Amino acid sequence: MPPDDPGDRASEAPQDEGGASFAARSLPWLLRQKVTIPDRVAGYVHRAELVDRAMPTRRRLTVLKATAGFGKTTLLAECCRRLRQDGVATAYISLDEHDTPDTLDTYIAFACASAGLNTLGIIDVGKAVGGPANRVAVVVREIQSLDRPVVIAFDELERLSHPASVAILDFLLQRGPSNLHLAFACRRIPDGLNVAGAMLEGRMEVLGTEDLRFSRGEVARFFDLGLSRRTLGEEVSHSAGWPFALRISRNSAERSTAGGDGNAEDIVSNWMESRLFAQLGKDDRDLVLDLGLFGWFDEGLLGETLRSSNTMRRVQSMAVLEGLLERVGSDATGSWRLHALAREHCARQRFREDRERFCTVHRRIATALEYRGEILLAMRHAVTGGDPFLAGEIFERAGGVRFWTRRGVAQYQEANRLLTEEVVAKSPRLKLARCASLTLAGRHHEARALYGECFQPGSRKATSGTEYEGYVDDCIVRGGMGLYGGEPLGSDWMQTLSDEIAGLVRSPRLDPATRGHFEYSLCVLHFQQGRFEHALENLSAARELMGTPYLACHGELLHGQIDFVRGRVRDAESHFRRCRRIARKWFPGDPVVMTGCEIALREVTLETGRIATAAEPPGAFKALQNEGVPFGYFAIIVNVLIDTRVRSGRVDQALDAADMLLAHVRRTGLTRFARLLAALRTSLLVIAGRVGDAERAWKLQALPDDPAACVDLASQTWREMEAVSEARVRLLTARGRFAEARTLLLQLRSVAAERSLRRLLMRALALAVVLEQHAGEAAACARHLTEYFGLFSDSPYAWPLVRERTTCAKAVSTFLESNADSPHAGSAASLLAAMDRAQAGPDPSFSEREREVLRRLPDRSIKEVATSLGLSVHGVRYHLRKLFAKMHVSNRTELLRRAREVGLIPEDS
Repeated sequence: MPPDDPGDRASEAPQDEGGASFAARSLPWLLRQKVTIPDRVAGYVHRAELVDRAMPTRRRLTVLKATAGFGKTTLLAECCRRLRQDGVATAYISLDEHDTPDTLDTYIAFACASAGLNTLGIIDVGKAVGGPANRVAVVVREIQSLDRPVVIAFDELERLSHPASVAILDFLLQRGPSNLHLAFACRRIPDGLNVAGAMLEGRMEVLGTEDLRFSRGEVARFFDLGLSRRTLGEEVSHSAGWPFALRISRNSAERSTAGGDGNAEDIVSNWMESRLFAQLGKDDRDLVLDLGLFGWFDEGLLGETLRSSNTMRRVQSMAVLEGLLERVGSDATGSWRLHALAREHCARQRFREDRERFCTVHRRIATALEYRGEILLAMRHAVTGGDPFLAGEIFERAGGVRFWTRRGVAQYQEANRLLTEEVVAKSPRLKLARCASLTLAGRHHEARALYGECFQPGSRKATSGTEYEGYVDDCIVRGGMGLYGGEPLGSDWMQTLSDEIAGLVRSPRLDPATRGHFEYSLCVLHFQQGRFEHALENLSAARELMGTPYLACHGELLHGQIDFVRGRVRDAESHFRRCRRIARKWFPGDPVVMTGCEIALREVTLETGRIATAAEPPGAFKALQNEGVPFGYFAIIVNVLIDTRVRSGRVDQALDAADMLLAHVRRTGLTRFARLLAALRTSLLVIAGRVGDAERAWKLQALPDDPAACVDLASQTWREMEAVSEARVRLLTARGRFAEARTLLLQLRSVAAERSLRRLLMRALALAVVLEQHAGEAAACARHLTEYFGLFSDSPYAWPLVRERTTCAKAVSTFLESNADSPHAGSAASLLAAMDRAQAGPDPSFSEREREVLRRLPDRSIKEVATSLGLSVHGVRYHLRKLFAKMHVSNRTELLRRAREVGLIPEDS
């Protein structure tokens, strides 16, 4: 990468070649490269602020102190090059273990001569008198005779081992003239070199590891601004700003792009052993290799695992590890870990050199972490240590199935992935745990098959001991299968499960956390049947008993849904946002929870008509097809996916989505999910004008014709009731069977009012307006509109009426004209404006830059678009996010399809 340096000049100040030749003839052992400023490294990133801070002329002494690989030499060399370009006499010396006083003083004189000082006369040892001290004194007098600054830079200072050699540098520091400026680059300052005085006098500055780490912006520039935001974040996290780690990553990527294997393991191992660990004794090296086996460590964990005292002090006293020990968590925790690159190397070396030690330490770490409650880490260490059965024991002791209810789905599934089939087969409790895992992953057929092997009829009669604990686990698993597996709500299976859970809630033998889980299970059952007061009572009890982030997250989401269907919009949004905050903190890796939070907020924006923010959420469709999803989450996601398309006039795309999802849930045997989708699909067919297809679909799915069956909440959830009743009303209205439609709507409104289903009541009223419009009953239509307007003032759900705008817009306009002084005139005007906006369709205004990005997008990669427009990849992604929001899409494919539909790009692009 060319240096990003506007002040760079093509050549350095001229060197004294005559002096070099003289020195070479007089002292053939002199190595010119020891006094030559190194060239810039490939891929150099200019860090102007850091170079300015490190400039030696700013103070008497500048120290760059960090472990290997942090770019000390690069920074020191850059400062020296700059000084020479500016005409400052600058000597550079790279030190090593062979620099005894008789050679060091000569190199100092040689370096000063190369910098333009008149020190050639003392280079010839044979002609100099008085030894090294005298020769250095001559150099000092020469510097003192000048009326300008002189800089001497010493690299790899820690390699200077001879005390008399250290004394020479101390003499320069303590006795050197005021125009002499020194710079040291080192891992540590050698004993005997007194820098304390310069520090106390304010004439010294130390730039350490934290100063030399690359910032996020510098990492981006190191990779030529070619990384995506996600990849950049990964590089920053993995490297921790360590330049050596960044170089390895970049080289690996370049080798991979060029067709190489991209494997940098040999390079890392060679560098680690030669640069970092070469000077370590056997005991210290063994300790460092052991550290590579820890994901993190503190004083207690090291002592307990390695079984030695003062281990942490030994670790912190190793200069070789300075900058490679990273804090874990807050400063108060006292927890550390090795840098990832060093950790990986040490783990490899420990395995190669002593496999038995490798396994023993891992098993000890597993046992210690289990006692600390770090279950997943403990299981990983047990598996890595070659003992998968220990991992199974740790999981069982952590609760087995109940680990799900305490730690959430993501951690539970990760724990299950660490359990081998052999381990699971030997434990009935682990078999049940695997059933739950398969259910949560959406693999319902496999879960049911395995459950058939687990169930023991006699266990349900147990009242204590192992059998009773197994029965409790069994109820948790069956509850999960009911929630995720789509068992019909009114089935004998679900009724039996409900009764057993109610009995367990009253059992005094349960621990509080497990009782809390069953209280939450009852809460979900009551919620699904529209018994919201009972649901809130159970939720309150669950919160008191459980109090885990998992329950807090799902409880907020459920509470928000209750407020949402009751028409309490602000309260619902508050709960959903709290849910999102908890999910982001505790469950960022759980796609179902994260999607559930976002989708619930999107449903509110849809219902309230906030069109600009109601774009289809990214990842929602994928979550439905690739993850196990509880029925409540599934219903929200499907409703938003379909209504988002309907709102923008894409009914055919809504049907495509419904068809695809219906095929998926039928394949996996999710009866309740299929029933909901079939009803929604029927509504879409009627909206699309395909009434005959809608009737055939209704009969194929065996959906009910009887109004009482449509609104029955004993055998179906309120979401199913809503979808089935709406679809039936649409179908009856389209066929002109108005009396039957009125009967169903009357019963639907009665149930909605009884159960406080405000959202459903408003949907029923909107359908009633449509019905009476088709029936030609203007008075009845006006009554329904007036009731809708009255509800709208408290619960601003515009979508039920806006969705029917083709039929209802004229009725709302007539109401306004005839009732200008009505207290509902404001609501009517708001709804009419919402209808007009929806009728006009999306009319996003694009900037010229957004149009340029869009035009190039069909046949170019994002990087190619960036290159053609002179933007960074981040810049292109920024414009893409704006385009997604304006076009109400969630990915590039949908953006291009939508852009073709509205004529922004050619159809054949």
